Amino acid sequence: MGRTVLCVSKPSPAHVTRNLILERAGYRVISVDGPEEAMHIVASFPVDAVVFGDSMLPKQRIELAHALKNLERSVPIVVLNNPGGTQFAPGMVDEQLGPLGDPHLLLEALTRVLDHDGHKLRDGHPHVDGRRQSSDGNGPASDGNNG
Repeated sequence: MGRTVLCVSKPSPAHVTRNLILERAGYRVISVDGPEEAMHIVASFPVDAVVFGDSMLPKQRIELAHALKNLERSVPIVVLNNPGGTQFAPGMVDEQLGPLGDPHLLLEALTRVLDHDGHKLRDGHPHVDGRRQSSDGNGPASDGNNG
């Protein structure tokens, strides 16, 4: 497994699908359905990024983003917003996307925020879309178990 992504969203078919997509792309997914659980996880476990679904109330989303940035500045936040959804102050979140329609948009957003400012996986290897890359940057690294 690669980087760890904390997904904060009430259980729903979209939430389950998003988690499966992230896992398939190589991310380790921790899923919680509320701000209190999210704060506990981030405070006690090394999380590489946080994704907010659109099921939380706008006030909860803003409060959670603010608390996460105060707790651990280096944890990037990606927010999935409905049209006309929560408006965040500049710098409070790292990426804002529309509701998940195209999973590649979420994967691309995670790649951007995780590679921004030199974020690296704890094993020190660069990643693209959740897959470890070879040291020369020319494709996935072999783990010795490929074909």
